[in-house]
Amino acid sequence: MEGEYVSGLNTERSRAIYERSSKSIPGGASSNPRCYPIWNPYPLVMSRGSGSRIWDVDGNEYVDYKLALGPLILGHCPPRVIAAVTKQLLEGTMFGTLTEKEVEVAEKIREVVPCAEMVKFATTGAEATQYAIRLARAYTGRDKILKFEGHYHGSHDYVLTNTSSTPVAALGSPRGSYVIPGSWGIPQETLRTVISIPWNDPVALEKTIRDHAHELAAVITEPVMMNVGTVPPEDGYLQRIRELTEANQIVMILDEIISGFRLAPGGAQEFYKIKPDLATYAKALAAGFPISAVAGRRDIMEYAQPGRVSFSGTYHANSICITAAHATLEELTGNDYSAYKNLNRTGQKLQDGLEKAVEDTHSQAIVQGVGPGGLQVYFTKLKNIRDYREFTTCDFAKYSAFHKELIRRGVYIHPGQNEHWFVSTAHTEDDISKTVEAVHDALRAVK
Repeated sequence: MEGEYVSGLNTERSRAIYERSSKSIPGGASSNPRCYPIWNPYPLVMSRGSGSRIWDVDGNEYVDYKLALGPLILGHCPPRVIAAVTKQLLEGTMFGTLTEKEVEVAEKIREVVPCAEMVKFATTGAEATQYAIRLARAYTGRDKILKFEGHYHGSHDYVLTNTSSTPVAALGSPRGSYVIPGSWGIPQETLRTVISIPWNDPVALEKTIRDHAHELAAVITEPVMMNVGTVPPEDGYLQRIRELTEANQIVMILDEIISGFRLAPGGAQEFYKIKPDLATYAKALAAGFPISAVAGRRDIMEYAQPGRVSFSGTYHANSICITAAHATLEELTGNDYSAYKNLNRTGQKLQDGLEKAVEDTHSQAIVQGVGPGGLQVYFTKLKNIRDYREFTTCDFAKYSAFHKELIRRGVYIHPGQNEHWFVSTAHTEDDISKTVEAVHDALRAVK
């Protein structure tokens, strides 16, 4: 059939809607990762979701592990959040003023996040990392930042360098990486404020900080490298970043946009026992509603007020999103934190099942994950993936084929090996069993 995304599955309406969209929206969607050729030959167009399931416009049903790239930690349409937001809709969507729930959510974050002496809300993850970098520059009086190859901190100019689309040959030596823009339109002057090195390389880290401490305002890092699948930090690596930044009066920014409120109530800080100077949050904070936050040391955060560091936005902490965040955190932290026990159990069951499927089918692949924080299947000869350069050795074409075999079998994941599988509190044991069976079949099909 002409409209099929994958043989045997009717996706005619998805194809037609994308063709129509391409006439009005550049690339066919408002976020580039939703466009062709990342989705090949076109993206699937979704119409509704409930719990762990999602349906496309052609009526196909899937167990959803993409979860909108991570925000849906409670699954689709979580009743408690929907009820709170529905009530707030009738009382006002936004006021452009301080609200009591804004204070309550900030207090809750201070309660569970180790570094959060003060909190300020924004709207997107990219805004949060941009504000954190601005605060670090204001606080230190320095201009440069250190970021890691393959890490993603949003689409603003300061951090859109050496991302998961950068050719390895362009990066140069691991001991002195070139800074490569991840987009057209980023000024050379901006690139000169960024230093980049490989992840999980303590030798490169120590040398770079030793050589550039006098000009570094911040080191920004994901606690788990999540723009190339799921690459955990090696033992002691985050702690070494903390030691070196503290010794050289450099602000450590922990980008918890993905890991925050997902790995644990206190995020990666609690999970890895690390306390940065600043941390950024978004995705899981409001279970699908757009809100972000910067949290950290009082003496740095106090710069974010009138007459000092600009931190402004019409939609920051609007009533709908702050209400969603309030309800989400109540759900996650209530009932003796049972939501996290469920997430950990489900995430581990999925990871164990994927690993067994790889073993049973004798596939040349590995599975890497961090409990409820996300996992990925890599088609590689390596025993593990430690950094971006190793990630580029993976078989991306095979992963794309694997994705389509799973779509055929009712399991929805992102087509890119650089993304990840997420679980939610809505996923059931039956979902996991169905998925593991589908993975067995899909691995055999692509072998």
